[in-house]
Amino acid sequence: MDKRGEMGMRHRVILLSLCVAMLVGGCAAAAQIRTSVQAQSAYTDGQDRYKARDYAGAIPYLEKALSLQPDLDDAEALLAWSYYHTANYAEATRHFRQAIVRQPKWEGLHDGLGWSRYRMGRYNLALESFRQALALDPRYRDAGIGYAYSLFELGRYAEALPHLERLTREGDGGAFQAPLSDAENVRSRYAWTLFYLGDYAKAREQFAKGVADRPDWSGFHNGLGWTYLRLGDKARAQQSLQRALQLNPDLADAKEGLAQLRP
Repeated sequence: MDKRGEMGMRHRVILLSLCVAMLVGGCAAAAQIRTSVQAQSAYTDGQDRYKARDYAGAIPYLEKALSLQPDLDDAEALLAWSYYHTANYAEATRHFRQAIVRQPKWEGLHDGLGWSRYRMGRYNLALESFRQALALDPRYRDAGIGYAYSLFELGRYAEALPHLERLTREGDGGAFQAPLSDAENVRSRYAWTLFYLGDYAKAREQFAKGVADRPDWSGFHNGLGWTYLRLGDKARAQQSLQRALQLNPDLADAKEGLAQLRP
């Protein structure tokens, strides 16, 4: 074969190689698009179930979306919250942490990680997660509640007090509805913090407000009974503790308070 023929052969080989590469590349691009569409479809199905509060039903769709597209951060976050709402806090923690690696400035992920750790009783770790969420958004109420609750569970009542006082003040002014709202839970923690710090008069005031807002909840009556007990008003203490037991016959704390009232 002469040089001209050899060069022609080389050109044909190169052209053929380019055609094959373009064909393979086109197939790969098409497969990538198809996978992305499937991932988005699975995510949408999972999102719809999550919005309908079918958290267990959302999980397999969100997991499928992530298996197809591992960097789908919205699916990772929603999967973490789905596990949280099904009380699988270990899996929730794992997925929140994975999402944070890619989205370290997403405050909602730090908040979710904080609540997952809180539910597992890891209050020091929860405190750190809530602190990071608040560093990103100081007005993030849910993270603020978690931060105060973590301090409370750690017995750091003096540190928790100003946070709970502010949260209680911000939560005032709205009608409470069943189930227990965060405002009522915050007031309860605030009242008990005052109680543990020995400020029984202010604790009584907060428990009394709780009873007025939510007379059907045993926790406020129980706390009010204990503050009356500490203040030496045995008659009112007995009345409040008995009311707490009427609402919740299994409330051991109220039984203990009544036992202390017996001669």
